[in-house]
Amino acid sequence: MMNFYELILDVLDEKGKSIKDLEREQILGKNTIYLFSSASPSLSSLIKIANYLEVSIDYIIYQKDINNFQPYEVSQAGFFEKLEQIRLDTGISQSKLCADLNISRTNFSRWKHDTTPSIYKLMELAEYLNCDIDDLLVHAGENFSEN
Repeated sequence: MMNFYELILDVLDEKGKSIKDLEREQILGKNTIYLFSSASPSLSSLIKIANYLEVSIDYIIYQKDINNFQPYEVSQAGFFEKLEQIRLDTGISQSKLCADLNISRTNFSRWKHDTTPSIYKLMELAEYLNCDIDDLLVHAGENFSEN
């Protein structure tokens, strides 16, 4: 399992910030970050950290050399629309994506109604669709309309 605690510590150090700064600025609750050494953060927590540090989630997780930060929407209400757009652009059917990544129809449907996958499933989706995690996430100022 990926140690998100260490990954976040690296970026905090790079940015001249500390865990206490995250807590003081109320980005995370007291001692919450220590849980990330044995469990993955929620997407919402990771987005709050990324926005605070002004780094992309790809930069945090994959330790990319280039930080293509754009502020994220915390709610990620347009996640499903972005996923569908990328899926359609790649020509992969919904049933194939679900079968290949072992995603139940119920979970896929939940994403349509404003829930988001776990960090690990998001990483799987990005790899499968040959895109960055950031491509799947909604950035501040983006607008989506239902077809």
